[in-house]
Amino acid sequence: MVFIPYRGVNRGPVFYTQYVQVATDSTATVGGMRRLFVNLHPTAHTQDHYNSFITRHGITDARLLPVPSAGSCQPTQGIMDLLSGMPVSDKPRIVGGNYPLACGISIQFMPTDEARVRDYIAANPVITLRATVPLCTPTSALLSVPAINQALVTAGALQTTQNGGVAGNSWDVLFESSKLAQNNPSLFVTQDPQLGWETYLRSFILDLTAQTATMPPATATNPATLCTPSPLVIHFG
Repeated sequence: MVFIPYRGVNRGPVFYTQYVQVATDSTATVGGMRRLFVNLHPTAHTQDHYNSFITRHGITDARLLPVPSAGSCQPTQGIMDLLSGMPVSDKPRIVGGNYPLACGISIQFMPTDEARVRDYIAANPVITLRATVPLCTPTSALLSVPAINQALVTAGALQTTQNGGVAGNSWDVLFESSKLAQNNPSLFVTQDPQLGWETYLRSFILDLTAQTATMPPATATNPATLCTPSPLVIHFG
């Protein structure tokens, strides 16, 4: 299990790096064919580690699946070859997950082939899972948003709002922050201040038509991460 908390709270998604495939005990008959489902279960759940982990660390699980993109789960070539004689409409197909199940596969076969199919499932993976969760490494640099805000308040491009955020004219903010990044690059952390400047601007709600730039209090008083990619790679099969 990998817990990824949202900034400042003990809530966020728990992702799983190890899975096991579990076939349904029962089979249904559909149009004379037999059908069963095989689902990918996190081993943390099948081995009963999940609840103790959540309780021990006081975690609120956001219950997100790691497979948002099409093609993250696919039938293996082995199961496709085993059932190559089936009509196209009856070939193995992927079905969506339901937390904590990452995904599943629907498998149809002739009634006389059930034992052979179950033996194959017991001995071989029938699903491949390939997912990447984009993350920042814990050592990623932090951009001091409050310090930059203060410099722009001093320059007259920003004003502090009553709720503790900041606001200003969008064009003034763009111009003065760009000039600040050139003249005082250390405020923008990296050797390439352009990266820090772009990260800073993403902290604003910009409306170029209304010429407004606003930053909520929680954003204005906390650092922003200059992300150094360190993705979590999840795979099975």
